[in-house]
Amino acid sequence: MPVDPMGKAVHRALNNRIVETAVVAVIAAGVTMASVLDGLFRTGLESRLITRLQDVSRDRLNPLRKAQIRYVFHCKLGLSHVRMRLAGGSYWLSIPCIVEGRKHGHDVKYMAKIINDMSAIKHRYMTMLRNLGVLATAAELHFDEYADARDMAYFEQYCLKRLREEAVNAPAVIGMYRLNEDDYMLVMEFVEGRPLSAETLGDDQADQIFRDIRTIHDHGFVHGDIKPDNLIVADGKVYVLDCLKVGYSAFSVAKSFDLICAICTVSQMLPVGLTLEHAKRYFSGDELLGAGRLLDFALSKVDIVLPEGKVRELRQALGNPR
Repeated sequence: MPVDPMGKAVHRALNNRIVETAVVAVIAAGVTMASVLDGLFRTGLESRLITRLQDVSRDRLNPLRKAQIRYVFHCKLGLSHVRMRLAGGSYWLSIPCIVEGRKHGHDVKYMAKIINDMSAIKHRYMTMLRNLGVLATAAELHFDEYADARDMAYFEQYCLKRLREEAVNAPAVIGMYRLNEDDYMLVMEFVEGRPLSAETLGDDQADQIFRDIRTIHDHGFVHGDIKPDNLIVADGKVYVLDCLKVGYSAFSVAKSFDLICAICTVSQMLPVGLTLEHAKRYFSGDELLGAGRLLDFALSKVDIVLPEGKVRELRQALGNPR
């Protein structure tokens, strides 16, 4: 197998803790300055900066990976006429692709996510920035790193299986395959739907989101990254994707973070009062107030955007005045 010396050198450099700390410091300073400018002048600079960082760190399907993917689907899963394409969306921590082919005379379609050591390194950088954000808002929360690509891939497989065990809609796991020394491919059911952000949210879907979070929490589990792009709507149902590794030393705070992110996510699409009506069906007043204490941290997520009027409503309803 060909070796990319430049890629290996970059990998070693980025995996150095001193380099890591320096890069995170520079990125954090840039994001902080962009956030300040956004607050003063509504520039939208922070969102554009994060999007640019995602773009430059995004991976692609190269010919070798395509050959490996084709081999797995043909020899391991029995597909013929294998075709693949990038799934699109806001990916940058993995390479999600849609794989199609023929099996037993029928057209079939799967979702495959390629995760490698660069995925784990990029996640580590993101986690350090998240934890800096936690410190800035004084939230008692901690996001955990992955040891390597294998840890990252198998954690996602575990989460999907755990969600389905708890009767929460999530793609079925087909299998995990190692492509080479640091590339893993998680193959799962393809859900024919669209991200929540691209759909009109109805009462049934809003109710399901809060019911599913209640179910997850009641089974001793947290999601860690509730946002519109991690919720897929298909056939009127909401499917949950992509959990994050959250430190369980502050499990109650992690549950509150899930709840406030869900409230903010649904409030992007429904009136605040109606959102809270749905939330109150599954969460107590004390739980809602606990979630409200993390409102500022939830709003610091670039994928949660609320107009100032809705933010004021949430502050008032959740007891978090400025």
